[in-house]
Amino acid sequence: MKVVLVSSEVSPLSRTGMLGDTVAGLAKGLSLNGVETCVISPMYLTICTDEERYNKECSISVTADHKEYSFDVYTAEIDGLHFILLRNDDLYGRRNIYGPGEFDYSDNDIRFGIFSLATLEYISKCTGKQDIIHCHEWPTGLAPVYRNLYYHHIQSKIVFTAHDLSFQGIFDKFSIQKLGLPWDIYNIEELEYYDGISFLKGGLVHADYITVPSPSYCKDIQTEEHSQGLGLLMSDLSSKLEGILGGIDFDIFNPETDRCLAENYTSETLEKRLINKVEFLKQAGLSDISRPLFMVDTKIRERKGLDLIIDSAEALAGLEANFAFFGYGESYLCSKFKEITNKYDNIYTFIGNSETMVHLAYGAADFILRPSLYEPSGKSHLKGMRYGALPVVSRTGGHLDTVKDMTEDNGYGLFIKDYSRQELQNKIEHAVDFYKDKTILTECMKRAMHMDYSWKSASLKYIGLYERLLGGNE
Repeated sequence: MKVVLVSSEVSPLSRTGMLGDTVAGLAKGLSLNGVETCVISPMYLTICTDEERYNKECSISVTADHKEYSFDVYTAEIDGLHFILLRNDDLYGRRNIYGPGEFDYSDNDIRFGIFSLATLEYISKCTGKQDIIHCHEWPTGLAPVYRNLYYHHIQSKIVFTAHDLSFQGIFDKFSIQKLGLPWDIYNIEELEYYDGISFLKGGLVHADYITVPSPSYCKDIQTEEHSQGLGLLMSDLSSKLEGILGGIDFDIFNPETDRCLAENYTSETLEKRLINKVEFLKQAGLSDISRPLFMVDTKIRERKGLDLIIDSAEALAGLEANFAFFGYGESYLCSKFKEITNKYDNIYTFIGNSETMVHLAYGAADFILRPSLYEPSGKSHLKGMRYGALPVVSRTGGHLDTVKDMTEDNGYGLFIKDYSRQELQNKIEHAVDFYKDKTILTECMKRAMHMDYSWKSASLKYIGLYERLLGGNE
C-alpha cells in the first residue's frame, strides 16, 4: 500500500501546533506498520536555511487564472520518514507559516490553494500509482476539489481529516476565480459559505472519506453546539465520516529515555520523578516539593477553558498546590496569564516554545489540567499520562475516549463535569485531596503510564480504513 500525506506543516520541519506533530506521528506509525508513506508539504523559509539536507528532484508548474506558478521539488529522508517539499519562494519564503502573530497573510487563499493544485500535479507527473492521498486540515481542502475537477486520471482514494472544525479556511468568494475554479462550484452544496468560500467545506464535500480526531468529537460535530455552524453538513456526510483516535510519538515522549529530564524513570521507579520535580520547581521559581504540581500545555485559546483558570486564579493561589502554564496564542489571554504569574507565588507561566522546559514539566507534574469547552482530540493529557501525570479534563470530545475516571475500576483520571469556574475549582481541590493518598496515587500513575496511545497502535485504525476504501486489497 502506498500512502501520501498532504499537510501545510509537518514536524520537525514546520510546526505551529498539534497538526505538524500529528502528521509526522501518523507517517511514522504507518511506516512502522509496513505502509510505504511520504509527506508532501510546502518548503518554507525556515526549511530553506538548511538546504544541504535536501535533494532537488524536479520542477513542476501549474496555472490558475492565466497565471503560472513554478515549483522546485525537493526530497529528504529525516528520522526514517520520506518528505517531498514544494518550493516557491514567492508563496512560502516567509518567516511564518500562516502569518505574523495573530494575523494571517492576505494571500493564504493563493498560497494553500495553489499548494493543493501543485501537489496533484506532482502526484500526476512524478510519482507512480498512489493508493491513498490523505489530506489534513483546511489548507489542503481544495486538493479533493481540484482532483474531482481536473485530475480524474488520479484514481487514488482521497481521505480528508478535519482536525478542528473551528479552522475553516474562509476567504472572499472571488478567490474562486483567482484559483482557477469554475463558478458553478460556488453553491451551498460545495464551497459557498456565508457569501464567501470555505476550503474546509470543499475538502469535506469532495473527499472520498472524512475523518476527525476522535469518536466522541465525531458525534459532537453532528450537532449545532460544537460544529461551528457545520452540524447539518456533517450529519449529511455521516455515511463517509468517522472518528479515529490519534496518538503521540512514544519515542519522543518517553520518560525512560527523554534527555530533557533531570532523571529518567519507568513505572517501576516512580520515586525518581521527585528529582525532576525538584529541578523544575527550581527553574520555575516555585517552592514546596510536597505540593501537587498541575500542568497546562496548550495553545492559549479561550475554548481551552483558560478563561475559567484566569477567573479562578485567586482561588487557586490559596490552595496548597503549584501550577505551571505553557503555551502561546491569543495575546489578551497570554497577558492575563502573565498578570496572575506576577501576582501569585504558586503560578508559573511560559509563553512561547521551550521543548526542554515542557518535557521537564511533564516529568515533574502530578496532574495535567485541560478544562476545554470542547476538545477534538487532546494530546497534552496523553503526553502527561505517558510520564505518569494524571488527567483532570473536561467531559468532552477526545477526553471521553482516552480517560477513565478514577472512581471506576482501573480508572486514572478526573472529569470536570460541566464548563464552569466552580466545577473547575471543585475538581482541582478534589485532586489536591487525592494527592495525599500516595498509595492509590501511585497505582493510578502506573495505570496511566501503561495505556498505549502510541501512533504505532493508532495508525492501525487508519490502515484498516485505507484497506476498506481500497476494497480490502493492499
